[in-house]
Amino acid sequence: MSSARRRMEAERLYDAALGGSPCDESPLVQMMMRLQEELRAYLFLFVEVASLGAAAPTCRPLRDFLWNDPAFWKVYAGVCFSRVSQVSDAASLRERFRIWLFHLEDEWATDFQEGLLQENHSDFGANYLQLFKDARYIASGLMPWDNCQQVKTFSDVSSTMLREYNPKQLDERWAAESFISKVEGREDVFSKDQVRGIIEAFEESLEKSILQQHLEGVEDAQWGEPIAEGAEWQSWDLEEDSEDSFGLGDE
Repeated sequence: MSSARRRMEAERLYDAALGGSPCDESPLVQMMMRLQEELRAYLFLFVEVASLGAAAPTCRPLRDFLWNDPAFWKVYAGVCFSRVSQVSDAASLRERFRIWLFHLEDEWATDFQEGLLQENHSDFGANYLQLFKDARYIASGLMPWDNCQQVKTFSDVSSTMLREYNPKQLDERWAAESFISKVEGREDVFSKDQVRGIIEAFEESLEKSILQQHLEGVEDAQWGEPIAEGAEWQSWDLEEDSEDSFGLGDE
């Protein structure tokens, strides 16, 4: 199945899920229905995007006046529609907004890879804490119909990051674990081999860090321990040097 057909099928199933039995229209819903598209959009601009996603499927009126209203989306996400002014249906507008919001334009994974290379060559090295946060954010916005080759590139780059970062930096390790948790929950996007490769890269770097820490501990124990007072060698009596000891006695 092509990516376009997969996206259309997913949209159809999602619309069917939103089209459940109508709920009682609360005063808030009635107020939303009386507002113009611009005012509804401005109202939701003051809250998180997740709030819009949570409100839209609660009842049919909100689904129709929020999720399926092209005029609403043109105002709500107008900043990202400068190059797609001819698009008029709500599904295409939502898709364009998702691509813009999660930075999935064009060769997005290749751009992410180039950004990693640039950071590795910078004076201070790569900021893996921010990179893992960015990777988790991108993974949360992917959909099954996104470019498979770009998803594979993103998976490979993620594995590279997990092998190169320093697990001793706890904030970076926590960010890496959070990213892996997100990837494990996106089986609709990442293949089993890709998820396995990402997890193995994380475990490999962690094992390497533990081994290195153990070796450093052994080295410190060998060379860094202070000499105990009253050691046995301190009680040895050193013989005084004499002429006889060098075979220079009186003849």
